[in-house]
Amino acid sequence: MRFLTVFVFCFVLSQTTNAQRELIEWNDSISFKIEDFKGPITSPDKNLHISTNCGLYCIPQIVGDTAILTIIAYMDKNKSWARKKDVTPALLEHEKGHFDLTEVFARKMKKRVLALRTNKRTFVKDVQEVYNKTWEDLQKQHQAYDKATEFSNVEFAQRTWQNYIKEHLVQYHFYASQTIRFPIKD
Repeated sequence: MRFLTVFVFCFVLSQTTNAQRELIEWNDSISFKIEDFKGPITSPDKNLHISTNCGLYCIPQIVGDTAILTIIAYMDKNKSWARKKDVTPALLEHEKGHFDLTEVFARKMKKRVLALRTNKRTFVKDVQEVYNKTWEDLQKQHQAYDKATEFSNVEFAQRTWQNYIKEHLVQYHFYASQTIRFPIKD
């Protein structure tokens, strides 16, 4: 019911592998299972039944005259939790919607970066600014999603949002690759 998003801005890949941290990278065939929620319950509020910890890894690089930006939407199993006896399929689907929204904004960020007029000297700073704006926009979307659907309790609103999210995944399909490359000047 509560959703936590984490943005991680990386300049080098972490020493911790996905297997060690048990990260699920977004893909269009993912569906959540109760077993994906392995973290300790972090809320004393008994009305909160589930919390998904999703985020984006953003790795900007310059190699020669090429800018490379990798953005990966992920879910961290060890930081996501559930009161397992209270979780319904509808709640799992609602949490999947948060993960899908995270992917939508990963794609939007790639589009925004490609529209930048940047250079080698300002690339990382420019990406950071786009990242911060994307973060703000994503948080607003998560809040609107939870409010409109009442955390999956309003079925019509949940279906409407699911369709909205799917439409945006299609709309930004061109940016589905985790890594984009483009020429960059000095």
